[in-house]
Amino acid sequence: MTESTAAEYPPGMPTVDLQHYVRASQHDSAFVTECETRAAQLVADKVGTATVPPAVLSTAILEVAANLYQRRQSSIGTQSFGDPETLGNPMRPALDPLTPAWPLLRPYLGPGLA
Repeated sequence: MTESTAAEYPPGMPTVDLQHYVRASQHDSAFVTECETRAAQLVADKVGTATVPPAVLSTAILEVAANLYQRRQSSIGTQSFGDPETLGNPMRPALDPLTPAWPLLRPYLGPGLA
């Protein structure tokens, strides 16, 4: 990604505010922007030419971006013991970043979703 902190969304994809959604600090703004951009591209690739309402697209992008963001803080399946305030997220994010978007997009993509 370039040094610019503006997300480069695919044409026609709505923007989201991931930083507010995941309560990320200003220090994470470049990573947040990268997650937003990747999520928008992943969703755009799956949606293709299907007609999906903008509100559903926004929610799908936000959920995928949050999944990508949380991967960095996750313990990735390793066992950790100690102070829960200083440890990473004990929950492992979905391996497929689109997992939280499937229930939202499925009604608009029809059968044969793969």
